[in-house]
Amino acid sequence: MICGRKCCLFCLFMSSWGFIMLNLLGIFFYVQSLMLLESLPLEHQYNSMERFKEEADEAFKYVSTRCFVAAVIYLGFILIAIVAIRRDNKRRKRLYKRGAMRTLR
Repeated sequence: MICGRKCCLFCLFMSSWGFIMLNLLGIFFYVQSLMLLESLPLEHQYNSMERFKEEADEAFKYVSTRCFVAAVIYLGFILIAIVAIRRDNKRRKRLYKRGAMRTLR
């Protein structure tokens, strides 16, 4: 195993937090929350309000899609951490059984 049990649990916790946070951000960008308007990659000045609205709508969709894709990537890390923890648990049980059998002999 590359990292220990505590490292896997830490990675699981951080990936879970990232998954939840990015899903929430994706939802807020999808519903076009005005509080996130400053976070969009937009120009600072526009000649017309219609052009600003069109570009803001596209930017909201673009950023929400990126948040959801990043959340899926974090979900992959959650699965990797779970697999690593399960493998470590199986290894520990196997070693414990071997040690218990040696003390009985």
